[in-house]
Amino acid sequence: MLKSVRSFLSLGHVIGALALIVMSFDANALSLRYKFKVDSSGPRMYACNAGIMAQSTNNRVCYFAGTTNTCTPTSCSDSDKVCHSSCVCSSTNGGDYLMNYGKLKWTGQAPATGQGSKTFRGTSLSQYEQAFSDSEAWGRKITDLSFHLGSELYSAKYFVDICYNGPQQEYYEDGVAANFILNYAQAYAIDALYTGKTPGENSRDGMLIGQGQYTKNANVQVEAFLVCDLQGIGTYVYARNNQDKYNTLDNEANFVFGSNQQPINAAEGSASFFATTAPTSLTGATVDLLKDKTITNNNTKAPRHCKVRYVFTETNWKSSLPKLRQWEKEGAEMCTYTEITEPPVQQ
Repeated sequence: MLKSVRSFLSLGHVIGALALIVMSFDANALSLRYKFKVDSSGPRMYACNAGIMAQSTNNRVCYFAGTTNTCTPTSCSDSDKVCHSSCVCSSTNGGDYLMNYGKLKWTGQAPATGQGSKTFRGTSLSQYEQAFSDSEAWGRKITDLSFHLGSELYSAKYFVDICYNGPQQEYYEDGVAANFILNYAQAYAIDALYTGKTPGENSRDGMLIGQGQYTKNANVQVEAFLVCDLQGIGTYVYARNNQDKYNTLDNEANFVFGSNQQPINAAEGSASFFATTAPTSLTGATVDLLKDKTITNNNTKAPRHCKVRYVFTETNWKSSLPKLRQWEKEGAEMCTYTEITEPPVQQ
């Protein structure tokens, strides 16, 4: 009996000791639940606007048909004057520039929605007829853009805009240095004869590539203009808008125009960064218009939004013997290449 009691007491001591050990572990235990957030926003780029205008020629061109030999224009009523046969003339102060137009398809670029098509015709000798207003263009992604030129002389001027939306990260507010460079703003043209309807921008059906002389006949020149809205400058200081909202397209990356609708230095307007290049002939080789142009160099003024405008100008009408626009349907496949990168830290 006594031995049993002792055994029970010993077992009780063991159980008690174990309980104390468990209690001591519980008393010293630690735990931590910790959460953190990640946000992600990268850049995007897309064609967003296009426009066309005519250049005022104000001169009449008369050639013997099929030549560049000048002739004297007369009407049938001028029987007392020398009447040159087969004398072909362009009109004077006419409305032939109204025969130039562009067309495109578009889809909404977030936060904008929708889709559609648009035809726009040059109706002015002093300003572009644009597919979209500057503000609504940021919410439009263009596909199947084409220009259709029917004026008597090579006197059209047309453009395409490439829009860039920078990462929606607060480099300026958080004091994080950034680097952004416009590596390339290139243009290239390859002439073609048209033999049938072309289905769209990713098809060459109906085209004889490498044939025709449109760029030579028109003496097409191209130039590029860059404007950027930077963080830390202007109305919109942060990557977000002034209502603390992200995923908007509010910005100040707008061109300021001088004579003949040519963009001028952004210092004269509200935009934060501007660059341009001289007109260059588009003669079948790739043209580097803007290359290695630094936008932000190791500072917090990262680009919120940028726009690159490529302007193509027919300049043959300015020559001493302007050509009449060829009746055979020819043209070119125009290509632009835009590259904005974030390189390693610069010196």
